[in-house]
Amino acid sequence: MRSAIVLALLVFACATPRPPTLPNDREWNLIGADYAWIETMRKAQPAPPPNASRKQIIEMVLDNHRKLEPTYVPFMDKVREYHERTGDPRAAALLAREKIILGDEYMAVLSRFDKALELYRAALLLEPNSIEAQQRIEMAESRRYVPMSAFAAVKQGMKEDEVRGLIGLPREDWIKQVVQNGRVYSVWIYPRADGGAAAIYFDNGVVYHTNWNAAAPTAAQK
Repeated sequence: MRSAIVLALLVFACATPRPPTLPNDREWNLIGADYAWIETMRKAQPAPPPNASRKQIIEMVLDNHRKLEPTYVPFMDKVREYHERTGDPRAAALLAREKIILGDEYMAVLSRFDKALELYRAALLLEPNSIEAQQRIEMAESRRYVPMSAFAAVKQGMKEDEVRGLIGLPREDWIKQVVQNGRVYSVWIYPRADGGAAAIYFDNGVVYHTNWNAAAPTAAQK
């Protein structure tokens, strides 16, 4: 009797199908339906108002991520597992797209160009022929360091929006601000390709001084 039970269990185990190791529409269609729901949730999140400060924009982006996280994280785990198991190029394209979306936020909202580059390069590994990923890499590389020619175009009397249009915003933690006697003094610090840093100084949002050599190059890059 015991032998019969063991034999039956072995037969059942052998008969249990393993997950497919090739791309298949059954699993992909389920993933597609889940992704459509993710997209619906993403589009339903509030957008920052036109006059929102950078701090408000960052807080809204982070809050939107927190709302999506309980659904988004397990979904992405599911897509990664499916891709690793089947090598489905459709899953690779989805994963690459999500890395580009996240990279765009690091670049446009946070000015974290190194992190954006990391994500864009990961997207390119998933989709080696992706023109979009290649273009994003080139864009992030061009914004990673402030060029002297663009910095030289910043003049006294310019407003913050004008400076932003010329050379973009630095990282949030590279903007220093102090209030004295009812005036707001701030400095925007930009990394240079040689390891040094340039700085722009504002008085109530208006440029009053610039310094290309605000910080010397690091010894290793001189």
